[in-house]
Amino acid sequence: MGCAMKLSIRCPFAANAKDVVIPQDGHGTPKRAGHEHAGKPRASCVPKPRCEGARTHAMLRSPAQARNTIEADARRRRMSAASNTADREGSFLAANASLACGGCALGWFTGGERSRRPRGARGSRTFSPMKFPADTGPCWADAHLDLAYLAVNGRDMRASVPADAAHALTLPALRDGGVRVAFGTIFTELGGDPATEAVGYRDSDDLEGAHRAGLRQLEWYEEMERAGEIAIVRSKADYARALAGESALGIVLLMECADPIRSPDEVQWWHERGLRVVGLSWGHGSRYAGGNARAGGLTPIGRRMVEALDAQRILHDASHLSRAAFDDLFALSPRMVIASHSNAAALIGDNERHLTDGQIAALRDRDGWIGLNLYGRFLANQRRATLDDCVAQVMHVAEIVGFARVGLGSDLDGGFDRMQLPIEIQSPSDYELLLSGLERAGFLQAGGTRDGYAHANLSRVLRASGCL
Repeated sequence: MGCAMKLSIRCPFAANAKDVVIPQDGHGTPKRAGHEHAGKPRASCVPKPRCEGARTHAMLRSPAQARNTIEADARRRRMSAASNTADREGSFLAANASLACGGCALGWFTGGERSRRPRGARGSRTFSPMKFPADTGPCWADAHLDLAYLAVNGRDMRASVPADAAHALTLPALRDGGVRVAFGTIFTELGGDPATEAVGYRDSDDLEGAHRAGLRQLEWYEEMERAGEIAIVRSKADYARALAGESALGIVLLMECADPIRSPDEVQWWHERGLRVVGLSWGHGSRYAGGNARAGGLTPIGRRMVEALDAQRILHDASHLSRAAFDDLFALSPRMVIASHSNAAALIGDNERHLTDGQIAALRDRDGWIGLNLYGRFLANQRRATLDDCVAQVMHVAEIVGFARVGLGSDLDGGFDRMQLPIEIQSPSDYELLLSGLERAGFLQAGGTRDGYAHANLSRVLRASGCL
């Protein structure tokens, strides 16, 4: 069924708990999304043609052959893991000191720092260590998940995912896949109806509507923290405990479009509530910057916003910026920049949602980091994406930015369903297949590491950026 549908659900976060009407694609995935270029796509989007000269890696096989070989490799590694845990959970890069995910000394990452609960943070934190299956493979840090967006649109994020479900993402699914840290977004939709949509606001002049939509998602994360389901990461010590499995799932708060911040003067307040990463714009733009589907660079107030973010040492996320805004950000701010969930334009098509090779090089020159986006239309055109497409993207990006500056920013389930994921990667439990595919493509021989891709490259960036 390819037609668009709508689903009426009761959203506990909407005013007066009214029924919220959420457009869906033919697979029943809630979304009110913009077109393909904006990111959270409509089902009716027609992807742009693949650019001439798009590469595929010579070592990659057909999807069926790749999956069979990769699963066999993964089984062999799991059988030997008990006697060789060092291979499974290795060293953090650029530090010459190890941090085993399963319970190491935390001093290297924390520098002996204690976790501090800032002013404005609500409730008491009562965590229990994460419970993982006995053999989960490497632990993961995923740099882009729309957890609160899904929750306020009606998904039960505490429930397990049924085998026949159209969706892939809940908190138990992340635990089952060995994800110990995630960038949890505060994602609001410009052009939405704030009366009926839990994440919508009218336009960039609707300061109060955008603020309410963002605050609603922040409060969901705080509610989950009080319930012991997650641990908001506010410091290096918080991050290290989460990665070691000694707290609940660690959530680094990432604001995807800065419109919920009503003015640069509010940045400190948001920082005190836990915000550590900000992308100035989503696809349709913001008060502060052009987006990948709306032309324009930084606005005058956007320049003030960059200065305010830098003053709080908040990390910039360049995903969704227009190319003009990307250039303006790099000209104005001297600080590190990442792209939490972006792929290479050279392999998928030249629209501003994807990074040019020049932009990838600019991120390299800022010692930045780039996360692979698993949305199928950002991996392949006119067909279902495969693991091979994921590997080709990572290898292309890594050859420019460096093998210690790549990782995963899956955007899993962020406005799309399992049918729009790569064939082989249908849940976080399949993330390990990425490592096997990268090994076969020569990632290790080129200087990458399994743990680097899974978590350590991103961990290095967080430490170096000073955002924690």
